[in-house]
Amino acid sequence: MTSKRNRAAPAPGRPALSATRRAATRREVAMVAAHLFIENGYTATTVDDIAAAAGMGLRTFYRYFAGKEDVVAPLLAIGTQAWADELAACPPDVPLREALSRSYRTATAGTLAAEGIAETSLRPLVRAATQLPALRATWLRVQHDCETRLIPILAARTGRSADDLDVALTAAMANTAVRLATELWAAGKGPDSAADVVDTCLARLATQSLL
Repeated sequence: MTSKRNRAAPAPGRPALSATRRAATRREVAMVAAHLFIENGYTATTVDDIAAAAGMGLRTFYRYFAGKEDVVAPLLAIGTQAWADELAACPPDVPLREALSRSYRTATAGTLAAEGIAETSLRPLVRAATQLPALRATWLRVQHDCETRLIPILAARTGRSADDLDVALTAAMANTAVRLATELWAAGKGPDSAADVVDTCLARLATQSLL
């Protein structure tokens, strides 16, 4: 029998396996819910529907989510995480505004392809996330997390400190431009591609701060 003293401690900075599995399960259920929301509408889809489609009981569902409104958080976060990852990987010689636009377009296309979802079919879901009071708080929380994620990436690209006010302002403006663009796109205003609306909004910031 292995003593507690001899057990290997988890590597610092790495999430525990249970946390990794929990995040993966939340994402899987979120994608199941997304397909139901797209097919039947957010209001018409119940927690029972989501749990049944995900192959889990209600008690298990509530171990992962506080309620139906919480299910969309992992789904919305997929796109923002992919955008941040693509921006971090964008060559440093690419101008910042172009890097923001290019990384968003690449992240969106890659995420949709990986999840097998047509971009236009997401409009009702994103519109619900941006307009329904029950989901609006989740939408804004995901956006805040994205803004926080952008700060060290922008600091690295511009050679400034993450504490630099211009870096924080640029992250806030870039993220707000993308959020507003996404909301306009979801409302059916502008081109069919969200990335095209994002390009337009980011272009309006071209003379501001580090952009």
